[in-house]
Amino acid sequence: MLRLYRQAVENDLYAFEITIKESNLFIKTCRDLKTIAFDTLYKIRKDLENYILKSRVFLVSLSPIKQDKNAPDIVKKMIKASSDVDVGPMACVAGAVSQEVGKVLLQYCNECIVENGGDIFLKLNRDASLGLYVGKDNPLNDLNIILKKSNKPYGICTSSAKVGPSLSFGASDVSLIISHDAYFSDCLASACGNIIKNDKDLQKAVDLARKYKETVGCCFVCNEKVAFWGDIEIGGL
Repeated sequence: MLRLYRQAVENDLYAFEITIKESNLFIKTCRDLKTIAFDTLYKIRKDLENYILKSRVFLVSLSPIKQDKNAPDIVKKMIKASSDVDVGPMACVAGAVSQEVGKVLLQYCNECIVENGGDIFLKLNRDASLGLYVGKDNPLNDLNIILKKSNKPYGICTSSAKVGPSLSFGASDVSLIISHDAYFSDCLASACGNIIKNDKDLQKAVDLARKYKETVGCCFVCNEKVAFWGDIEIGGL
């Protein structure tokens, strides 16, 4: 898949991609850490694939499942985050992979961006401007979110019923959650996206996102209408 939005990422960091099977990550770091990133992704995928062979319910469940004390750490975190938000554990798989790769890269570099199908783990020593892709020829593609510099990494995750491969039971163009944990953001983006059946449900999604103290900000788009909340600044309106 040609991911044109990756061409719009502008800063002075070193950029590269890694791919293993279905996983295709776009990464920016202070230097070439491609081998470390690839090895980390390989281990993460191995843990997930081996666990899925033991537990099909982990793969297919659309609702929370019981915690497993013998599971790999990434699986335990996925089960916990999905239980907290009331979705299935695979709702946060992309965010989980981004965060686990990013945490390793931060041992070698104090800034990094790891993007996995639109789900992002981000640590920058500066403010960040996030562009929204709402679909081809949509006037709201000019929207951007200004995210303040933070000592803690951000988890920025998006679900959509119309763009990309996300499984959504709603009709949102964009359901975006920002927090300091990509597991949580990915799960909540799915949960909020599921309840947006039309633009009249945008406030419901905001109310759900606001319910969690972990939420830094959110932005929802449906039928060319926008709702947002949190410690963020919206540009391009």
